[in-house]
Parts: sequence; C-alpha cells; structure tokens
Amino acid sequence: MSVLFVSTWKDAGEPTVRAAYENYQSTGCLLTACEAGLAHVELDPRYQAIGFGGLPNSEGDQELDAGMMDGRTLEVGAVCAVRGVIPVISVARKVLEETPHNMLAGENARRFAERHGFEVRNLNSEHSLRAYEEWRANRRGAEVAHLVHDTVTIIGWESETRHLVAACSTSGMAWKVPGRVGDSPIAGAGYYADDDAGAAGATGVGEDIWRFMLSFRAVEFMRSGMSAEAACERAVGIMVDRSPATRDHCSVVFAVSRDGDWGAAASKDGFVAWTCRDGVIESRAIPGAR
Repeated sequence: MSVLFVSTWKDAGEPTVRAAYENYQSTGCLLTACEAGLAHVELDPRYQAIGFGGLPNSEGDQELDAGMMDGRTLEVGAVCAVRGVIPVISVARKVLEETPHNMLAGENARRFAERHGFEVRNLNSEHSLRAYEEWRANRRGAEVAHLVHDTVTIIGWESETRHLVAACSTSGMAWKVPGRVGDSPIAGAGYYADDDAGAAGATGVGEDIWRFMLSFRAVEFMRSGMSAEAACERAVGIMVDRSPATRDHCSVVFAVSRDGDWGAAASKDGFVAWTCRDGVIESRAIPGAR
C-alpha cells in the first residue's frame, strides 16, 4: 500500500511529513499520523508559526488554532483562540472524538483540554519574547502582522482505501488583535477532506483564505473532475481575480485527489511544499499566480 503526506512551508514542512510518515509506519492510522506530524513541530520552538515559541498577539500571548477532518466520516474537530496548551492539534483531535461538536473556543477549549490531561504552560520562548518586545518598541502594526502568518497544514492519503485526512495548526498572525481567528480551524477554509473527492489545505493570510473558502473550492473542483493541480489553480485564480490585493501576500491552497495525485497554487511566489511518498521526501517551489 502506498501512502502520501504533503505539508507546507520551507522550514516546517520537511519535519512535519517525516514525523507523520514515521508515525504511520507504526500505527497505520492517517488521523494519528497527521496529528503526530503537526504535534512534532508544535513542540519545537524553531518554528514560529505554530505551538511553543509561536509569535504572540498584540498583548504578548499566544492564541492557538487547530483543526482536522476525517475524509471517510466527514467528522471535524477544531479549537480556536486557545491559550497555554500544546499540542493544540491533539486537543482538536479530542474534540473530534470525544464531543458531538465541531469546534470549541477560547477559555472553554482550554478547560476542555485540562479535563483531558493537557498541561497549561507558558508558550513564550526566549526568541518569541524578544521578537514581541522589538515589535512593541517599533509598533509597525498591521504591516508587520501580515508578514508573519504561516499555518502548518498537512494532508495524508493512503492508496488501498483512498482515505484522506486534512489537518492544520497555527499560532496565528503575529501581533494580531486578541481574539482574532483566521482560516486554520475552519473546515472548508484552512482544510477539508472528503474521500469521495479529495482533500485540500491552505496557508497564508487567513482572512483571504476564509473569505474565498479555498480548501472547499479546491475539493469541489476535484469532485467535478479536475486534477489536484488544476483545482488549486482555479481556486486561487478566483481569489486573485476577484480581489487583486490578495496578490500582495502569499496565500496558498494545496490538494491531494482521491487517486493520490497532488498539486498546489499560490497567490505570490515564495511557497514551498514538502511531500513524503512511501518514505521518499521531496520539496517543490510553487510559483505565484500569473
């Protein structure tokens, strides 16, 4: 049986797909593997878009978002604006499996996590605190915030069952207004999976991705018969045509079809995707929309 994992961004993508594949080798479960891939980078402070050491909001606190979707059942688990708990993707998994709900938010999501054995801790690293103090001294506001907004997203696919899972996790836009939630925990925006059609994930400026529901669009284009690559290009094309300002920042959708082909499209140059197919890890730069 063949298995494929696809994930996002130059630095975080490779360790994410590697950890996911290694977990799959021992568990044989796509949902668990995708969770493990994201949890691995959440716990590493080198990756500032996610988990411990992620860049905080305008008050210096991390507010984390995560979500995942099972393409077989169409079940969703997500959390948003959660403080002090990692790996937050594992809290989202608990929501999926232990509640009848799609999402829990804020303080009540944190309490839910505590009831399920998660420890509340300070998520600032020395580097994230230093970066916050520098930003506060300069007060460049939204201009800087829009430069740091990289969700880590993963899609998993297995050939024998054509099963798909999509998941993502983020600390959100740096220096955001407290309480801001982007696309990452929103099924259809930051991620979507349906074994009958395909799976997609997004990363970039959450407000743009959410407005245009990039992941859901890409999956529906695959359902209509498009390849993964063409579906992503069409979804991003609609966004940049309808809102030309979205070309100013790099927002991306990537997808895997039910047959295991994958593709991606971006609003601007600068995005790198990583894949791991049966243990072979590769990267690909995705050009921006023309």
